[in-house]
Amino acid sequence: MAKNVVVEEFRDASPEELVGKTPEELVDLYLRRSKKRETVETLRQHARDLRREMERQGLTVRKVWLEQRSASKQHVRREKLDKAMAAVMAGEVKTLAVWKTDRFDRRGMAAVGAALDEFDRRRARLYVLQENLDSSQPGNRIVFAILAERARDEIKDLTLRVTTGKTAARTAGRWPGGRTPYGVRSPLGSGRIEPDPAEYPHARRIADELLAGKSAMRVAHGLNHDAIRTRDGARWDARTITRMVRSPAWAGLLPAKERLHDEFGQPLDVWLPSPDPVRDAEGNPVVIGVGVVSPGERLRILTLFEARITRMGGGSRGKRPHTTFLGGFLSCPHCRKAMNGSGGKGNRMYRCRTRLTYGAEACPGVVVRAPRIDAAVEAMWLSHVTALDHGSAGLDAIVRRWAVLHDVEKQARREDVMAALDAAKQRRDKLEHDFYVEGMLAEGRFKSLWADQSAAIESLEIEAAELVREADLSIFFADGEALAEAWAESTIEDRRMLLGCVMTSLTIIPARSWGDRTPMLDRLVPEWVA
Repeated sequence: MAKNVVVEEFRDASPEELVGKTPEELVDLYLRRSKKRETVETLRQHARDLRREMERQGLTVRKVWLEQRSASKQHVRREKLDKAMAAVMAGEVKTLAVWKTDRFDRRGMAAVGAALDEFDRRRARLYVLQENLDSSQPGNRIVFAILAERARDEIKDLTLRVTTGKTAARTAGRWPGGRTPYGVRSPLGSGRIEPDPAEYPHARRIADELLAGKSAMRVAHGLNHDAIRTRDGARWDARTITRMVRSPAWAGLLPAKERLHDEFGQPLDVWLPSPDPVRDAEGNPVVIGVGVVSPGERLRILTLFEARITRMGGGSRGKRPHTTFLGGFLSCPHCRKAMNGSGGKGNRMYRCRTRLTYGAEACPGVVVRAPRIDAAVEAMWLSHVTALDHGSAGLDAIVRRWAVLHDVEKQARREDVMAALDAAKQRRDKLEHDFYVEGMLAEGRFKSLWADQSAAIESLEIEAAELVREADLSIFFADGEALAEAWAESTIEDRRMLLGCVMTSLTIIPARSWGDRTPMLDRLVPEWVA
């Protein structure tokens, strides 16, 4: 029985009911709810009220347009309203009825006025039941304008309350709501993040494989092969995994969001997720629970991601990792172009890229066995670095890069502390300006706030000095044995980075003849960093 009532209230007119009816005798109803939690019973009552009034006016309801969309957001397209308006523009009906002005549009009198202009051109009308407004009646247009602006102000107030609530939740270190990354969940009302029992094993598998050096694409292929799907039941791809890892919530941190603005500086209802977490006054990431990975593991994964892409203009593209120590670094003595590494693991060679691509006419080229020249360059690098003076540019570069690669968490903390220190100094400067120049603060209040900021600055300066001291690895690099051990344990990417810190180029002199026994070190011409 209830089902028949619903169908009756939302049903469209049958062809038999429209026989002989002119557009002036027909009306379309537009019903809207912003959220699913607004009950259908409410919309049923709206439909009953409108049908009763349209019957009193002698009009036949041709079609009921039912929609669930926001009426205040510029970027939200309301397809059913567009179709209802199109029916009026096409002359199919001459009346569009809504229950209340804010059910029609909340974007102010500019949007409502534009719609009324189109209605007037076609001798059509907009009827609003609750305010008993008929756009075809003289004097009603100004009332439409006032009600439209009031509806706009109400949505602004609502937006402000929601934004303030979310900001307060972030300040208090609470999850502000919304969709969590795969592998974690937020129990209703808790404001915390915790592992999702059903998703966590798969999410942890993703983390472990990424930390082991697998690309996001390879990880996605493995998940799809094992019939593991995303939360929405879709297949995994590299973009989905990358987006998941970039969310700070995946590591139990409170994510920051950036709001977009239009060309006039007005805020839009569009927010972009940020890979950076919200930070407290001391620069520490705000923790809101336990994620799939630790903050340090997430930083290491992001560092691996960055190492696999090349920034170009405003975008980026992937790049294959190097499989040889000197590939692309070693130069041909004839054309001065880079040489590529090729061949199997036991028979790797470096060959001139120009010769390989364009033939002997372009460059006679040169070929050299990789193990022999790699060993010579390693010995050359170790000898050069151990002879560097403390404070030299090359040694300082190695120290910084080594610290970044092998202690990602400490490097991130170092950057956070410096950013927090700058912010604290700016706040103290503003306090002094407001007190001494503007006279906006009482003396007691100024002294209290100034003391708090000064104490925070002192604490951050001590921590910054300690982090800098810990990052000084010069003693380690001055020890030849320790340096050789660190080199042996490093990856190819690490070695290429360390070589590039002290050497700008490397050229090999061609062999004098087949089987030339000239020591390899005598055939290498390096360009060291000044």
